[in-house]
Amino acid sequence: MLPWLVQFTIAFVLWFLYVGKLQPDEAVFGVVASAIAAFASRIVLEKDIAPLRAEWRAVAQIWRMPKYMVVGGWEIVAVLLKQIFLRKPAESLFYSVPFDTGGDSDEDAFRRALAVGYTTATPNFVIVGIDHAHRRLVYHQIQKSDVPEMTRRLGAKA
Repeated sequence: MLPWLVQFTIAFVLWFLYVGKLQPDEAVFGVVASAIAAFASRIVLEKDIAPLRAEWRAVAQIWRMPKYMVVGGWEIVAVLLKQIFLRKPAESLFYSVPFDTGGDSDEDAFRRALAVGYTTATPNFVIVGIDHAHRRLVYHQIQKSDVPEMTRRLGAKA
């Protein structure tokens, strides 16, 4: 019961942070949604449906995210300003770089998921996918820039 209660509390606190205020109708919905989330996560964790095994060095690459958010945000603003004032359209480019796709292990799958999630969270990168056959990471950019260091540490060879 204690693990469920901890998960419920975390889910409810996150819900509260998301809505930013706690009115009675939102509180009721938050309690119900948090209870469902805690119940579902207990099932997943107990049945080992989605094992979570990762190299924590890969997870720790998130510390680089604030820099990439600022730099990528500036790149997007610069492209927008060029488009507004100079009538110069965005480059809108598709690229691919060699990528260590690894194997079928949980660790490799989690590392690939982190590479996609972390990199797509930056403003100037959208990961289109990972081409396992050719061992490449395919992405879209509004303006050309270097592949982030965190993405390289997660398997990109750029």
